[in-house]
Amino acid sequence: MSWQRITAAAILVTLSLLLQGGCIFEPREADGPPDGGQTDWETPINTDIVLRNLKAAFEGENITNYRNCFTEDYRFHVDPQDSLDAGEEGEDRYANFTRDDEEQVASAIFADASSSTVTFTTLLEPDETQTETYREEAYELTIVWGSGAHVDEEITYKGVARLHMRRGVTGRWAIFRWVDRRPPGPLIHDTWGVLRGDYRS
Repeated sequence: MSWQRITAAAILVTLSLLLQGGCIFEPREADGPPDGGQTDWETPINTDIVLRNLKAAFEGENITNYRNCFTEDYRFHVDPQDSLDAGEEGEDRYANFTRDDEEQVASAIFADASSSTVTFTTLLEPDETQTETYREEAYELTIVWGSGAHVDEEITYKGVARLHMRRGVTGRWAIFRWVDRRPPGPLIHDTWGVLRGDYRS
């Protein structure tokens, strides 16, 4: 076969490939988000971002991001009346409630929930000029239960959280204490604290 025929054949093959599959030099489409419950995470350089991360992690059932919203020495403090209402089980449900407990409880809730939405409404703004501060937030947590004790029910939990936060040496904020309180007025909804107690093993 002559050199001219080889060249012509190569050109024909190349043209055929280009017509079938588009230009081989076109950039490929970017990969979508990986499977497995990926959620948004912002570097928590202020306390507003901590709340956004907490909301996104809980709604997206991302336990790693959820855990990272809390410090290693984190403690949860339930409303005293919620603890009293739990009777003899109150101490076991709420005493020494750590970040590991927070993670365990959230994981168990994620396993039973079909979906959840979290809303925070700021009642008291923080002072972020200090390395430790707190903000007060009215919250609503609505869960559509897919399994567990409330299967096929939609339940809303309401309360007021005083969220004590600390800025670490890297400049990132995290929650080191959550003080939970019932909302003012007649008791209509359980608090997030009651839900925590129900799921603490």
